[in-house]
Amino acid sequence: MNKQNLKRIFSRSLVIFIGLALAVTYFFILYQKDFILFQLSSFVKILRPFIIGMILAYIMKSTCNLFERLIYKGLSKSKKHDKKRDVKLSGIIAVVLTYLAWSAILTALLWVVIPQVVESITKFINDMVIFIPEWIEKILEFEQKFLEDNETLKPYIDSIVTWLINWSETDLIPYLRDLSASIIPALLNILTIIKDIVIGLIISVFMLSGRKILAAKSKILIRCIFKERTSNAIISEFKYADRMFSGFLEGKVIDSSIVGLAYYIFLVAAGIPYPALIAVICGVTNIIPFFGPFIGAIPSGLIILMTADNPIKVLWFAIFVFAAQFIDGYIIDPHIVGGNIKMSSFSVLFAVILFGGLWGFWGLLVGVPTFAVIYDIVKKIIVYSLNKQGKSEVLTEYYADFKKSANKEKHKKTPDNSENITVVADGGEKVSDEGNASSADTEENK
Repeated sequence: MNKQNLKRIFSRSLVIFIGLALAVTYFFILYQKDFILFQLSSFVKILRPFIIGMILAYIMKSTCNLFERLIYKGLSKSKKHDKKRDVKLSGIIAVVLTYLAWSAILTALLWVVIPQVVESITKFINDMVIFIPEWIEKILEFEQKFLEDNETLKPYIDSIVTWLINWSETDLIPYLRDLSASIIPALLNILTIIKDIVIGLIISVFMLSGRKILAAKSKILIRCIFKERTSNAIISEFKYADRMFSGFLEGKVIDSSIVGLAYYIFLVAAGIPYPALIAVICGVTNIIPFFGPFIGAIPSGLIILMTADNPIKVLWFAIFVFAAQFIDGYIIDPHIVGGNIKMSSFSVLFAVILFGGLWGFWGLLVGVPTFAVIYDIVKKIIVYSLNKQGKSEVLTEYYADFKKSANKEKHKKTPDNSENITVVADGGEKVSDEGNASSADTEENK
């Protein structure tokens, strides 16, 4: 029972204990799922103002940083330049300007876009109450003409048409009438969360103004818990994740706003009904990669088909959708979003399907940057493992064979005149025969 055997016994016992604890936890969650979900929902409801505040602060972070840089640049040109004072003053002014700018944007959204969308929805539902009986008459006329020479099919089609008529008269039309009457009360019910939003807005002011202090304290905590190499890697990965999420979401919002505005201009010029409603649907769904344009175009096309005075307008709309997506996919999106998310089309498609299935709409929204972060972590682990095993030539051969167009091989001489081969990978990390595999180490060395 020497010290080495005791350490081996302790480590194996610890592994067994952790495995049993995870198994017990899994079965507890499995059999107490409803209770745990209820407790989690209650906990989230209590912290909802803080969650809203964090989300608002994160959304406005880039705007605040931009204002702060511009203001500090202007103050630094003054003859009475004091770095400490100017940094503090530029931070305060940047926070104020950020909230003023976002308040102006939200005010314009509330007073211009939302009333038109609500009006379009209300008008559409009211029109459906009128149009459905007319469509039923047209269906009956078409049925009579079609079945004149098809007596065999007549009983089956009659039963289907009868069921559709009864369903529309007893269920659909009353539901649409009730829905039309309940739109305004439903919108008014949103006011019940104003308290949390107001508190979250106040919290976001403190978080936005103290974002640098919070980041510095977080770094201190990470460096206190982990070793230097590990802490550098964790901090670097958090920076990468922030770059991915903020870059992707901000780029997609700008891109979708441009697309939505283009849709609105086209719909108004073409005389297509409900332009505000259709433009908002197509603009919002455009945030979702790959499937978003089609998710928005299909219901929009049905709305146009049911309400337009000329069915040919559906064809015009379809042509515009394909033209807009071609321009967006090859010109607008690569310049706005493509510089932030460097992923293959297959990876984007896989991320959208996987996280959309796991998390629904939110998975479609954040699946791509989430997968980018996971992919980056796995890639760095592989690079680190290969370098630790002395197999860095595997990566050198891979980048030489498959990344010739995207990466350049640089041959440098070290101080001892030995050759050091460095290959720059997609994510920006440098792989060398010295074992520097992590981008965090590269940044620290720089």
